Amino acid sequence: MLELKKVESVLMRIGILLGSVFGILFAAPSPLIFDTLAEPLQKSAIAIEKLSQKSVMEPNQNTLRNFLSGVETTLSVGRELTGSKEVDKEILKAYLKELRELSRTKESIDVLYRKSLDTAMAQRDKKSFEELVSIPLDPLHHPRIRSEVIAFYQKNYPNHSIKSVEALCNEQELEQKSIQFALEQEQAYEEHLRILKRSEVSSIKKIAQIGSRNSVILSAESNGIGGYEFEAENLNPYTVTLNIDFESLTNLKPSTNVPLFIEIPARSKKRVLELSRISSVQGVNYRSSYGWVRGSAFAVHQDSYLYKLPFFKGYEVYVSQGYNGESTHKGLSAYAIDFPVPVGTPVYAAREGVVVGSEGSSNVGGASAEFRQYANYVIIEHSDGTMGNYYHLKQGGNVAAIGQKVAKGDLIGYSGNTGYSSGPHLHFSVSKVDPISMRRPMNLPIKMETAQGIVSLPRKGDRYVVQ
Repeated sequence: MLELKKVESVLMRIGILLGSVFGILFAAPSPLIFDTLAEPLQKSAIAIEKLSQKSVMEPNQNTLRNFLSGVETTLSVGRELTGSKEVDKEILKAYLKELRELSRTKESIDVLYRKSLDTAMAQRDKKSFEELVSIPLDPLHHPRIRSEVIAFYQKNYPNHSIKSVEALCNEQELEQKSIQFALEQEQAYEEHLRILKRSEVSSIKKIAQIGSRNSVILSAESNGIGGYEFEAENLNPYTVTLNIDFESLTNLKPSTNVPLFIEIPARSKKRVLELSRISSVQGVNYRSSYGWVRGSAFAVHQDSYLYKLPFFKGYEVYVSQGYNGESTHKGLSAYAIDFPVPVGTPVYAAREGVVVGSEGSSNVGGASAEFRQYANYVIIEHSDGTMGNYYHLKQGGNVAAIGQKVAKGDLIGYSGNTGYSSGPHLHFSVSKVDPISMRRPMNLPIKMETAQGIVSLPRKGDRYVVQ
């Protein structure tokens, strides 16, 4: 949806997974398949094997070959651990340590790949460029690098097509559409709102509804000495990120750097800024506006938290689109999961929190952008400031009401097929405000409890049983 917490690499996910698994593996309720921990590295090894055959990477052959050899050896150990009736703790400890070392090596290979690509473009070395982009390693999908590669390609290959780069062009286009989809689906940024006089606030509050443009009010009042005090009031049941900017300031000095981005908690009022008069003999004036978005750009996700699959215990689900999915899970929306389930399937809270969004009036849905506005949903704000988003519920399927406190595992709704949806499913994600743009929702990677163990990298086709 990154670059917003940047596009998280497979390496980070592996590190998270290994740390959590090592802490719980002997207390797990079901046997762990240890060789699956190396699957991300195994997939990387396939691409790196091809990369090692390219002349442009000849100076780095030792690093590449050592990595490939290490993956093969470690996979063998993982298979032995999986097949063992009793796990040797020392062997397991060494296995996990080797996985971490291989992850670091993979990271260094990514750096080498990125530098080689930068050099090829800087020197207009088309042969090296073509060799490198034919092996789409993780860095190639980083938004900045991808944009640079596409720009180089479009400038230097006007009459020649490279399939791998054409795929990147399609990916970038899809990501842009996905970002727009996330904006419209989760919360559009409300901007250029008029700053009110303090005397106007009460009349606006009487007509403001949850989520409306004026549900976040910024007012200004003279401080009695030629300056102004600004106060923000959030009428919504959720946290918002407020942005204040000044187009012009005449003989006035702001009390903090502008533009100002600040978090305003749910149903609260806060003094946010003061303009002080500089000269007592000159007139004062200012032109400004403000905007806001639901959620906090300053939220710090509790990465150790284990989310529940949002269905009832024992229910088996599969993933039709996981992280970095083929259709809409790209860019800021990369870390979302689609679970195809029949209409009316009970949906439960994956994490405790307060319901801050609940819509169930729609009975319209379809595989076209025109249906975006018709999605039913429940949104839960968590204690760390992140939001749990449950979309495409059936008409009347939002049983959790705004302001309601829910516990992990509480019933919150029933799945459906409303909004921009090609078939009945539950779209689930955890998000915060993107700290780069300060006006877009950004999905976050999470860890989920399943009967098969902890899942931190859901992929299309995966099947899980709810624990």
